[in-house]
Amino acid sequence: MNAAAETQTRPAWQIVALRELSVKARDKNFLMSLVVTLLLVAGTFGVQIWLSGKTPTSSIAVVTQKNAAGLSGSSLVDAAEKAAKADHDKVEYTSVSASSPADARDAVKSGRADLALLPTSGGWTLVGDKDVDADVKKFVTSAAAEQTLAANAKAQGVDLAKLSSGANVTDERLDPGSVNAGLGKLVTFIFAFLFYFVAFIFGMPIAQSVVEEKQSRIVEILASAVPLKHLLAGKVIGNAVLALAQVTLLVGVALIGLSQTRWSTLIGTVASASGWFVVFFLAGFLVVACMFAVAGALASRSEDVQTTAQPVTMLVVVVLMLGMMLTGTALKVASFVPVVSTVAMPARVITGDAAWWEPLVALVIAGVAAIAITRVATRLYSRSVMQTGGRLSYKEAFKLQA
Repeated sequence: MNAAAETQTRPAWQIVALRELSVKARDKNFLMSLVVTLLLVAGTFGVQIWLSGKTPTSSIAVVTQKNAAGLSGSSLVDAAEKAAKADHDKVEYTSVSASSPADARDAVKSGRADLALLPTSGGWTLVGDKDVDADVKKFVTSAAAEQTLAANAKAQGVDLAKLSSGANVTDERLDPGSVNAGLGKLVTFIFAFLFYFVAFIFGMPIAQSVVEEKQSRIVEILASAVPLKHLLAGKVIGNAVLALAQVTLLVGVALIGLSQTRWSTLIGTVASASGWFVVFFLAGFLVVACMFAVAGALASRSEDVQTTAQPVTMLVVVVLMLGMMLTGTALKVASFVPVVSTVAMPARVITGDAAWWEPLVALVIAGVAAIAITRVATRLYSRSVMQTGGRLSYKEAFKLQA
C-alpha cells in the first residue's frame, strides 16, 4: 500500500496529530529549549553530586599549652572531627602546630591555618580571620564539653558512664521509606512548577495555532475536509504526546541525578510519586490543552488570546499555588479535585500520607472529569472557531448554535 493510500485510510485526527509532532520535531526553538532544560536539570544535580563528593577541610592552629582542665588543643581537634563524622558529616580537621598563641594567630592571618584554637582560663577560644566556621565551632564546642565533663568527673572520682546511664536516645521510623518533610516539599514544588511550565510551553501554542487558522480562514478550508472535532483532537493529542514525553524525560533525568545524591535511599519513594505525577499530568494536561484550544477559538486575532486564555491561565496558576501551599486536610481534599490532583496527590504519595487506593480513586475522578471537560470544550471549539465577527466571550460561545 502506498503512502497516499495509507493517508486516506488513516483517521483525520491522526494526520493532524502527526503533523503537530513533525512540526515540533523540526522546530529549532523547541528543540533548543528542551536541550537547555535538560542541561539545567542535569547541571543542578551535577553540582549537588560534586559538592557532596568534596570533603570540607579545616586546618586549626594549636599550641602545646593545655587549658585549665588539662586538655590539649590537638586532642580536641581530633575529638571534634570524630563528632562531625558521627553526625554523618564528611569532614577533615587537621592540627597545625604553633609555638605560641601569637604564632597561632599569625598562622590564621597569613593563611597557614583556617582557625586557631587557644586555651583560656574559662575554656577555649576559636580564632578566625574574618569569620569562624559555624560547623567547626559547633563540633569543637560539643567535643570540648564532652572532654571537659569527662576530665572533671575523673578528677572528682565520679564514674561518668554510670552517671550518664539511661540518657542515650535512639530513633526509630515506623515507615523507613517515607521522605522527610523538607525533601517532600522540594519535590512537590518541582512537580507544581513542571506542570506550570509544560502546560504553558505546549498549551499556549495550541491557542495561537487555532487563532491563526481562524484569522487566515484556513480553518474554513480544513473544516471542509476534516471534522472540527478531529482537528481539535489531533492538536490536543499531538501536543499531549510531546508534553508527556518531555515530562517523562525530565523526571527520568532528575531521578538518575537523585540516585547519586545523599537522598539515594529514598529513590524508590520519589520514583513512585514521580510515576503517579506523570499519569496525573496526562489527565490534567488534556483538560488544559482543550481549554487553550477554546481560548484560541474565542479570539478573533492573536492579540485577543491573552484575554480569552485568562481562565485557563488562572487554573494553571491555582494548581501551582495550591500544590505548594496546601497541607493537612486541605491537601487531602485537593488531591481528589481534578487538575489540582496532578500535584496534590503525588505530594501525598511522596510523604507517605496516601493509602494505596487513594491515587487510583483520584485518577478515576480525574479521568472522568477530563472526558467531561473535553466534550464541553469540543462543543465550544466547534461553535466558536468558525465565527469571524469578533472576539467571543464564554457566555456567548455557549449560546451559539452547533
